[in-house]
Amino acid sequence: MAQKIKLSKNKIRAIVIACVSAAVAIALIITNFFVPVKYLASYMVLRNGGAADGVMRVRFVDVGYGNCTIVELPDGKNMLIDGGNGSMTNEARILKFLNKCDIDVIDYLVCTNVNAEHCGGLTEIIKYKTVKKIYMPGLDFLYTTDEYYNFCVAASGINTSISQYNAYEANEDYGYFFSFLSPAVFNNSGGEYKALLDNMQSVEARGNASAVIWLEFAGTSFLFASDVTQTVLERLCKNNGADGYFDIGGHTVRLENCNVLQVPDHGSKSAIYTPFYDLVSPEVAVISTDSTDTSNGLHSDLVGCGCENIYSTDKNGTVTIEVTADGYAVV
Repeated sequence: MAQKIKLSKNKIRAIVIACVSAAVAIALIITNFFVPVKYLASYMVLRNGGAADGVMRVRFVDVGYGNCTIVELPDGKNMLIDGGNGSMTNEARILKFLNKCDIDVIDYLVCTNVNAEHCGGLTEIIKYKTVKKIYMPGLDFLYTTDEYYNFCVAASGINTSISQYNAYEANEDYGYFFSFLSPAVFNNSGGEYKALLDNMQSVEARGNASAVIWLEFAGTSFLFASDVTQTVLERLCKNNGADGYFDIGGHTVRLENCNVLQVPDHGSKSAIYTPFYDLVSPEVAVISTDSTDTSNGLHSDLVGCGCENIYSTDKNGTVTIEVTADGYAVV
């Protein structure tokens, strides 16, 4: 007769711990096929199905000193403008908002700038979300920053276009379009890309080569100014010109019709150019920053042009604006 083996309490405890640990490890491996374990909390959210049909929702995500804007377009498509600096905290916050809005597919991803606080988080976003089309600086794999290089690697194999004047996307059935007002076309010998290629480490050249985007739907217009300085702001005013508008793809863009302005360069002094704010005269201004110190210089310009509704992500957190056929509201 076989002799029964009696295990001590310590051995039983060790076996139980080993089994539980193995089960947890297997569960994590399986889970990681579907969601990233390090961002697990960002996926454990109640999905709300996104904006309703015919409604556009623009969310300026609080990513500290950086830019990230999630746009739910009225036809069910989605656009992501920039991705913060790539810190795990910001990445988790962006993924959480994307998941809450039930966004698994990003139809248009725009990298406006080669600086880390704009493109640092895009590599991870591309890894965990399906991206259909990318608008990016016309620098390809030319080295500017580590974050931009990593983004270029992640973007390989995805449909990409250069962010440049006259590029645009539109849905006439739903009545929306977005277009690039700057930089000048890539092969323009006097344009912002040429200036950046001549001096890749120039802070001003990097800022001025940023994408400036106009988004319009149902009579409400947004202007996203990334990191451009007063040099580009002055040019935009001049190009608005005698005719008073840009004509891109048959769409008329009038800067004075701007309702919501994302303030350039996180509200820094480099973005102070009074004639621009007088012309644009936004009803709502959003400053994406982590310190009120950088935005103090602009407040007088914004208030002076009649803007009474100034939001900054360091004070107000994520700012969400919803647009319908009846107008827009900060919600």
